[in-house]
Amino acid sequence: MIIKGTAMWAKVFEPDTRFVPEGEYSAQVIVPEAEAAEVCEQLEKLIEVEFAKAVKEKPALKATLSKRPVVEPQLDDAGDPTGNVIFKTKLKARIKTKAGVTKEQKVFVYDAKKNLMPSSVAVGNGSVIKVAVEPFPYVMQSTKQVGVSLRLKGVQVIDLVEYGNPAASMFDEEDGYVATAVAKDDMADSFEDDVVVDDDDQGDF
Repeated sequence: MIIKGTAMWAKVFEPDTRFVPEGEYSAQVIVPEAEAAEVCEQLEKLIEVEFAKAVKEKPALKATLSKRPVVEPQLDDAGDPTGNVIFKTKLKARIKTKAGVTKEQKVFVYDAKKNLMPSSVAVGNGSVIKVAVEPFPYVMQSTKQVGVSLRLKGVQVIDLVEYGNPAASMFDEEDGYVATAVAKDDMADSFEDDVVVDDDDQGDF
């Protein structure tokens, strides 16, 4: 699944370890509500399936389970809705398999031409990005909620606003230099322009 929008609080090169000891990559994607409708509908269908499955296994849950919204509304400084919604995506930097083996994970980050970007580039708030995510439906027993988390697999930076360099947003995009290719990876094919939409992260957003 591909989601395109404006980046907020993207941590895609270095995982954040403040609240997750094993480290966690993440990115929030802000999308106009109307443009997000198709993706939201697909995610809501996944929740419906997971809800039905849980109730079938334990009919008593029907009275207590609720469905968690797939997005959050973006609010302005006054607390009023802006007309945009927020998709929250994340990926644990290290996971332990059922066999007890620790596995490292990372997010692949590409420029507009599908070259892998160097980790020295900081993707700042306001950058236009596409994210490739794997939806992961879950039932959280502690809150009695059924939801879907978005596992972050890759990011394509369409229009970069580099963190700590607000002057970059003053320029228009031109034909010319793009980030030097670091390497090629098959995931870059996930970001074709004609694609619109197609663990254990259990809903701790």
